[in-house]
Amino acid sequence: MKLKRLLAGAIASIAMLGAASSIHAAVIKTDIIMIVDESGSMGTVQANLRTNIGLFASILSAGGVDAQYGLVGYGDSQVRPRMLTDLTDPNSFATAAQGLRINGGTEPGYTATGFALNALDNQSSLFSFRSDAVKNIIIFTDEPHNGTSTSYGTINGVTPTLLTIDQLLTDNNALFNAVLSGTSTVNSYKSLAENHSGQVFALSGLNTTNQAAVESFVTAFAAAKLQETIDFCTANPTAPGCQPGTSVPAPGALALIGVGLFGLGIMRRRLS
Repeated sequence: MKLKRLLAGAIASIAMLGAASSIHAAVIKTDIIMIVDESGSMGTVQANLRTNIGLFASILSAGGVDAQYGLVGYGDSQVRPRMLTDLTDPNSFATAAQGLRINGGTEPGYTATGFALNALDNQSSLFSFRSDAVKNIIIFTDEPHNGTSTSYGTINGVTPTLLTIDQLLTDNNALFNAVLSGTSTVNSYKSLAENHSGQVFALSGLNTTNQAAVESFVTAFAAAKLQETIDFCTANPTAPGCQPGTSVPAPGALALIGVGLFGLGIMRRRLS
C-alpha cells in the first residue's frame, strides 16, 4: 500500500506540472499490442499482466501519452495466434486477458508478431490501428520462436522469419519490446527490440507472486516505455502520432518520474 501511495503521489505531481506548463494531455498517440505466450509456464505472468495493466497505463497517461491496448494470445493448442481484444482501454484489456490460456506448447512468436501488425495472409481478425498513432509491439514469452508449420500463418505464402518480421516492423515504423526468460528466447527477439527502438526486459519481474516486486517491475517498465516513445517522437517528429504541432512532455515531467522511481528504490530490470 505504501508503494501505491508513493506512486500515486508521483503521478499526481506529473499531472500538476503538466497543467502548470500548459502541456496538452495525450500529446502522443500510441497503439500498443501485447503478445502473450499461452504455454503452461505463463499463468503467473498472465495474471500479473492482467492485474497491473491499469498501473502501466496510468504512467503512460501521466506522461502525456494517449494509449490504446490490444491483446494477442499465441501458443494455445487450438488457435494460434488469436485476438483476445482489439485496441481498447485498460479495463477492457484486463477483462479480455482473463481469456488467456495455458495449454499451449508451440510458440510461433514471429507469426504472432505478424498477426499483431495485420500482416498474415488471409487474416480475418484485424487490429484497428489509428492512422495518427505510433505502433508499439510488446511480446511476453519464456520460449524462443518455434513452430514452422504454415498452418499457424504465413506472409506472402511463407512462414515468417526473423528477417521477415524485422522488415515488417520497419515498414510499419513500429516499436518493439520483449519481456523474456532464457538465453535462447533472448536470442530469438533481442535484435528485433534493439533494431526498433526497444530493449529486452526480464520476465522474472512478472513471473512472481511477490506483488511489491511486480509493481516495481511494471512501474519501471512503463517509465522506460514512456521514455522510449517520447525519444522516438523526438527523433521522428513527422511519424504518425508525432505530427508537427504536438508537443512532448517537458523534461521536468520525466524528471519527476525518475525521482519517484528513485524514491521507491526501483531499478530497471534488463537482460543483456
